Amino acid sequence: MQMFFDWLSTLQWERLFPELLGKALGFLSGFAASWFLLFRKRLNALQRMQAGDSDDFIFQMHQLTPVDDASPATGSSDNHVLLFRNVAPKTTLNDLYDNIAVRDEINKLADQTTLSNPILQTDGTLGFEMLNDALGHIAGLLATTPFERQTWLFAMTCEDRQFVRKKCVRCFLIRPADLQRFADWNWCRDHLLVEKPWHWFRVVALHRIACVWQEEQKLAAEEAKSSRDKDMPLVDRQVRHDRVRMLSVGLHDGERPIDAPYQIDWSQHLPSLEKMGLPLAPASPPTDPPSDPT
Repeated sequence: MQMFFDWLSTLQWERLFPELLGKALGFLSGFAASWFLLFRKRLNALQRMQAGDSDDFIFQMHQLTPVDDASPATGSSDNHVLLFRNVAPKTTLNDLYDNIAVRDEINKLADQTTLSNPILQTDGTLGFEMLNDALGHIAGLLATTPFERQTWLFAMTCEDRQFVRKKCVRCFLIRPADLQRFADWNWCRDHLLVEKPWHWFRVVALHRIACVWQEEQKLAAEEAKSSRDKDMPLVDRQVRHDRVRMLSVGLHDGERPIDAPYQIDWSQHLPSLEKMGLPLAPASPPTDPPSDPT
């Protein structure tokens, strides 16, 4: 006990209290800062969810299914309903790309898309690699499906937040013959039905993708003619690459509408689309049959 009192008597009390107080204040400040940063991180995540922002990657198959409402006069109506279904587990930007710079670039490209131009503008070598990684990811996931392999088109999109509930990168899969029909806006307007009324924006997005695909096909044909004397494509060809790509996968093509097909009333949407710089032809008014002069 005497040794303990002797040790207390030798302590420099004028330094002990300031050091203890300083360390205690430092610990409390660090604890408060950590708690604040963690709370702020959770609050920001909650606000992003409420605002509809996310880092999700969704892979969706699109399919045109004929509607059985044949006209007695012609025997067919050419009406189809648009179906789209998720074909792979949802992943995230962080899981798909391990490069931080690539994640930032994809977020920037996703923010630049509009309903008029829904495809990510993946230009240059970096864009080629970003598109190729997503294409390889879904091709690998669907490599072992039991369904017959067919040629599908792939496009990496992010639809306009003015029209969709949740912002995320949606990778579209659609067969070439189906996308070809979307290039004809008159057909989309007059013969295409949807499962839900708010799916009208997906029709517009697919129409714009079809237009981009047609332009890319023209450029590819011109490049093929000008490079017949070359043995193989140059490495720097990905500087201008196709944003609508082909792949061979097996997908279930027997989907059916989950509800009665809905006919879109385009008169409600075309004026707002025209204000956004996307003029689309309205439906032609029905013409009265010619009167009998007799």
